[in-house]
Amino acid sequence: MKTQNNFFFQALGENQLNNLVKEVKETVAAHVAQVNPKSNFGMVDLWNLERSRRTRIVRRHLA
Repeated sequence: MKTQNNFFFQALGENQLNNLVKEVKETVAAHVAQVNPKSNFGMVDLWNLERSRRTRIVRRHLA
């Protein structure tokens, strides 16, 4: 069984192939405002998680 296929590279020229694999310097957009700022995970969130977990366990044993 042939595991590699190079036929799709033959249709590309050498310049096109070099443009595809050329490394581009990454830039970070610092001037863009963050849409949804992350909120801190608080004690109320932990309380709600534990409360919902308890109800799921009770429902599982009742079913």
